[in-house]
Order: sequence, then C-alpha cells, then structure tokens
Amino acid sequence: MKDVEYVYAVSYIKTLENKMLTQSDLNTLIASDGIDAAKRFLTEHGWVGESQEELLKNELESAWTKAYEVCPKEAPIDLLLYENDFHNLKTVLKASVQSEKWDKMILSPYTVSPETIEKAIKSKNTDELPEHLKDITMEAYKLLTSTMDGQLAEILIDKAFHLAVLEGAKRTKSEFLIGWAELLAELTDYKTAWRCALGKKSKDFVKNALVNPRDSLADTETAVIDEIKKNYPDADTETIGAFEKWCDNKKLAYAKKAKAESFGFAPIVAFLIGKSFEVKAVRIILTCKANGFGEDIIRERLRDAYA
Repeated sequence: MKDVEYVYAVSYIKTLENKMLTQSDLNTLIASDGIDAAKRFLTEHGWVGESQEELLKNELESAWTKAYEVCPKEAPIDLLLYENDFHNLKTVLKASVQSEKWDKMILSPYTVSPETIEKAIKSKNTDELPEHLKDITMEAYKLLTSTMDGQLAEILIDKAFHLAVLEGAKRTKSEFLIGWAELLAELTDYKTAWRCALGKKSKDFVKNALVNPRDSLADTETAVIDEIKKNYPDADTETIGAFEKWCDNKKLAYAKKAKAESFGFAPIVAFLIGKSFEVKAVRIILTCKANGFGEDIIRERLRDAYA
C-alpha cells in the first residue's frame, strides 16, 4: 500500500497524540494528594473508569479501537500486540497445566483470545491459532509438562516472541518496524544476560535464552556491562533496575522519531507504542499512590513521557 493512503489515518492519530499526557501532566499526577485525587485528574483528562484497572484498560483499548477504525486493513499494527499474545500464552499454559484460573492475569488487547489458546492447549490442536503462536504453543506445552520447569518454558516463549516480531517486521519491509524489532531483541538480550549473570546461570543456559546468542553475553556481570557500554556508552548501568528504565526510555525515544512523519504507518505504530508507555507510566503512579509511596520513589521508577 502506498504511504499516501495513510495520510488521513496519520492526521487523525496526531489529534489523539495531542490529548496524551505530557511530562507536566505526569508531574501533576505524581504530586496529587492520594489515589482518589489522581483518578479524578485522569477522569478530567478524558480517561474513563471507576477503578484503577478500568481506567488503564479502557484507555489502552480505546486507543487501539480508534487506530483500527482509521487504519487500512493492511496496516501491520497487530505486530505490536504479539507481546500480549505471548504473555497470554505463558499465562494460559501455566494455568492449564496447574488447573488454575487465568482470567485476571490476561493482557489486552490481543490478536487471539485466551480462550482460543486454552482450547488449543487442551485439544493439542493448534489449527485455530495464528501462525506466530502455532509451533511455540505445543513446543512450550511439551517442555513444561515433561520438565515442570516454568522458567525454561517462559524463556522458550519469550525467545519465540522476539523471533516472531523480527520475522513479521521483515515481511513488512518497513525500516521503522525492522529497527524497532531489532532494538527490542537487542535490549532484551542485554537484560536477560545481566539477570542470568546475577543468577550464576551456565553459558549454555544463557545462550539458549538469548535471541541472538553471543559469547560476550554468556559471561560475568562485569563482562555483560562492558558489552552494553561498548555498544551504548550512554546506558545507565548503575544497577539492573536503572538499566531497565534506560532501556524503556531508549525504546520510547526510538518510537518518537516517527512522530514528525506524515506518510505511511510508522506514525500510527509510534502512537500505539507511546500509548502503551503512557498507560504503564500511569500504572506506576497509581500503584505507588495506592501503596503510600512518596514522590521520590515514583520518580525513580517512572519512564519518560511520549507526548
């Protein structure tokens, strides 16, 4: 599809961007007097819902609904929902094996319902699953039921997620989406390697966990940090928590690059990425408010604003 055919959709999406919370808004939200005041502030800014979860869920789903309404069907925005699909696969798979309920742990929106995933697992028939979930569903099921090692199953699914996003991005031939997928995989590998080093995992374990296995990341914590700094001198490697925050801000900065564009689907993808980060930021603030944490702790955890 020609980029010019996205002009209306991009124009509409930019009107939605103008309504997103700015850094100033987030600061006001942080300074609000308790959880109720914070929720009132969000309601005044167009967020809908009574509870914290309703506010967050409704805001994100509203953004996706509006994006679907104006986007041509060929727009590859579903690629961004793979993360929720694979999260839901992990959730439903564990719950099914352990005969537990999964309904309160599902992320939405998604490209395939958790009920469909559950049906596939129980029937051992993946015909109704989308291509990105077909093979990994049964592979993860067999691994989990044969080893009962939930961590190994999660690692397998997480790796499959990144490979599916990379493959999907390459099919679009979009430099923006390919760059996004590659950045996600690279930063995830750094975080995985660091956590594996802290957990004293074996080199084989680390290599199996990485999307792009490298000897330099299957090493000590110091070696992993050195590798990060070699490729990203500006990375905050004071602690792994600080690095994870830096990674999120790095991803957000990448998405922001497409905001100025007027053609193609990249600005729409960027908006949806930005909206997901906005909702995560509000979740952090509301959760901290509900638990009585002070402003300093909230600011320490908070990521940058997209707007």
